[in-house]
Amino acid sequence: MSELDYSKLGLKCGIEIHQQLETQHKLFCMCRSRFSEAKPSLEVARKLRVVAGETGEIDIAALGEVAKGVEFVYRVYPEESCLIELDEEPPGNMNSEALDIVLTVAEMLKCEVPEEIHVMRKTVLDGSNTSGFQRTSVAGLRGKMKTSFGEVGIENICLEEESCQIMGRDGNRVFYGLDRLGIPLVEIGTSPDIRTPEQAREVAEMLGMIVRSTEKVKRGLGTIRQDVNVSIEGGARVEIKGAQELRMIPKFVENEALRQASLIEIKKDLHKAGFKPVKPKVVHVSHIFKDSESKITKDKTTYAILVPDFAGYLKRQITPTRTLGNEVANYVRAKSEMKGIIHSDEELEKYKLTKDFEKLRHEMKAGHGDTLIIAVGEEKAVEKTMAIVAERINQLVVGVPTEVRKALDTGETEYMRPLPGAARLYPETDVPPIRITHARLAAIRKNLPELLEDKGKRITLNLTEKLQIKDGASVKKLKISDEILKQIIKSGKHKLFEKLIDDGYDPKIVSTILISTLPYLKRSGVAVEKLEEHHFSEILNKLKDGKLAKEAIPDVLKAIAKEPELSAEQAIRKTKIIELTIEDLKLIIIKTLDKNSELIGDERGEKILLGLVMQQVRGKIDTTVVMSELRIAINKHKESK
Repeated sequence: MSELDYSKLGLKCGIEIHQQLETQHKLFCMCRSRFSEAKPSLEVARKLRVVAGETGEIDIAALGEVAKGVEFVYRVYPEESCLIELDEEPPGNMNSEALDIVLTVAEMLKCEVPEEIHVMRKTVLDGSNTSGFQRTSVAGLRGKMKTSFGEVGIENICLEEESCQIMGRDGNRVFYGLDRLGIPLVEIGTSPDIRTPEQAREVAEMLGMIVRSTEKVKRGLGTIRQDVNVSIEGGARVEIKGAQELRMIPKFVENEALRQASLIEIKKDLHKAGFKPVKPKVVHVSHIFKDSESKITKDKTTYAILVPDFAGYLKRQITPTRTLGNEVANYVRAKSEMKGIIHSDEELEKYKLTKDFEKLRHEMKAGHGDTLIIAVGEEKAVEKTMAIVAERINQLVVGVPTEVRKALDTGETEYMRPLPGAARLYPETDVPPIRITHARLAAIRKNLPELLEDKGKRITLNLTEKLQIKDGASVKKLKISDEILKQIIKSGKHKLFEKLIDDGYDPKIVSTILISTLPYLKRSGVAVEKLEEHHFSEILNKLKDGKLAKEAIPDVLKAIAKEPELSAEQAIRKTKIIELTIEDLKLIIIKTLDKNSELIGDERGEKILLGLVMQQVRGKIDTTVVMSELRIAINKHKESK
């Protein structure tokens, strides 16, 4: 983390988390609340239009989406979607189970709960909802939470319907799956009380812990998302969408603070220089680039604009890895069909355009203080692109524009769309208000769940006791670190871990399976949620009896996850894992030593020998047995010499 003084910058930050709830059915219908494993039964194509919000105004972000002219194709699934998801039928009553979960979260965060829950429509025209809006309702207001940096306010807690999941793109068509649409979602938004990047991470982590404490939320990749709102003094609120990893949140906050500080500095410099807003005059310059060495412009229709008194600005660094030129080019890609632009502040030699730009500068009578920008394409498309370029440059005179930006894996962000306003909200007339009775709230308060943080401490103590064994007069703990215990608790697998070690299985092997093997399989696309307690018991019994090697466990789990009705014995046969006898192993070792006798005698060579043997026996016998037998065979070989 760089040494920024965030108090001097006037950093303000707020976090929004969106967490899917674990309910039997969706928020406004009886469809299964899950991702479908079936093939879609139908595809429906739609185009969306804007409507005015409650204020009578049309939201600027919605207009921007409609202007793209995209066609949306929705895939329908038999058990996970119905006419309500297709927006062909009014929604049913709100899922009472989902509402109770969100009211529980509201009480845990000391929120004021409205006397009535009213459902609103929030305009969303990126295709992620067939209706063109998302249904949302406020269930908590003005709450608070404590952090190690101080108290942070909770502005609101909402119960929402999840959007469609994007499945892919094909030209001007975007494909969505309707199975995710309508899954209940809790949204928690904090006040802008966060003052440092590290506090932002802590708040996001704590909010995640609080919703998981209900034990009624979905787990896994994509079930929780974080958005980060950032501003600095003299800047503007910018929303960063889709910060998936907690560890990256400080980097997003830091980079956005730097970006806004850089844009404020550029604004000051432009004002000092007397910079005037750009009114681009697009000039046809194909003749200059006709014989260009660059494939980008050679024999292509090329246009240019001149931006007076702007030289050097586009190469100004606004974050550690991005320039203002990157910012403008990204804005162009987000708002037009053009792939990009080329400007005179770039290293033109890499495009083989240095000489061409010298000719262009002469042709357009551009001074050394002016910037030249070119684009290749059809005239109307280029005119639109250059208008977008001018729009972004002119925003620099104002300073930092309010907008929504997409989180990138690098910790950087890029422009997505304008920041939506209140104009996109209007009442949902198909769902009646729900009165929240004192009795309902009293029952929720009486049964508030234990925080995972507190539960973790209690379970750690309990598991630590279970992991202690008597050794004569002393007691020692089996080799499971407190950090691994914390990971087991955080994963939600502590009950399974406790049961398996109670049944006498090796805690070290069990913990490796639960916090290492299962996440690896899940990342590889294996449906590990189909694995049940008896599957693990059967596999561990085979391991205990010497009929399965530790190295083969992932393959056997993978086979069972694919066909949960298989027994461990059947899965072992299906994966073609054949048990190896000690005699078979000894024979393989002798043959390997005979072929590679020159490796015997030094540590590195003997490690290579182990690798050669393991290539032949991996998954068929335990590694520790292989190492033991190999050591015996090597010693015998040395003695015979």
